[in-house]
Amino acid sequence: MDGIEVEHTQGATLVIVRAISDDFRTHVRDRLAEYCYGATTVSEDADFYSFEKTVTEFLERYNPKPRKTQLGMAGELIVHVLMPLLHSELTSAAVYFNKEERSIKKGFDLTFLGSSESAIWYGEVKSGEVASGSDADEKAAALIDTAASSLAAMLDDVSLLSRWDAALIDTRLTLELGLATTARELLRSDSETVRRGGTVTKRVLLAGAVMHELGHCIVTTAGVERIVETIASSDQFSESKILVIQQDALEAVIEYLREVANA
Repeated sequence: MDGIEVEHTQGATLVIVRAISDDFRTHVRDRLAEYCYGATTVSEDADFYSFEKTVTEFLERYNPKPRKTQLGMAGELIVHVLMPLLHSELTSAAVYFNKEERSIKKGFDLTFLGSSESAIWYGEVKSGEVASGSDADEKAAALIDTAASSLAAMLDDVSLLSRWDAALIDTRLTLELGLATTARELLRSDSETVRRGGTVTKRVLLAGAVMHELGHCIVTTAGVERIVETIASSDQFSESKILVIQQDALEAVIEYLREVANA
């Protein structure tokens, strides 16, 4: 896709968003409502869940938030938008919008049904800007480390079982009937395993969204390869996929949505 560079390495994908191209705008326009509300929900009433309405709802949630929260929202949004283009073997079973209130998403950031339909993948997204005196590789590594620690804790903590309740609801909003049934069976099985004090099979997508001017510093392939080695050596997960996205600034995608709202 124009304006977006993608490099796949062993166990990881590095994406550099250099420009919001017409192709990217078309992709966002075609799919944003599905990411925010769920594909099944939108298919039932596409006019009600229009792109324009979705943009308005997003900005009403986004604009009042402090910058740190906006960073998190922008990072999670770009991951939702790019995942179908990067990992077609994973079918999203999660919606972007929090259903109860206009706050940040509760529960797992992402859940996916694997291509074999016999495995659930859990995702966590962390976003941030490069601090003065640091570089993009260091920031990416720190974000992925935080995502890994956070998700590992969620998948073991019996006090956090409500996260599976939210994930179960999302399957009805995102997946066709047969796939939704399969996903719910797998999620309930994992939840029950944790409740009984057992250990689930941790298949995870760890995403880091680095927001910083590309002219100052850029995430490198070598940096991503070091991240993969660190996660693999930690033995926290049965399987893992690493996704690192760098875009020029927080507003790279959000500005396009504001243009739509102001048109």
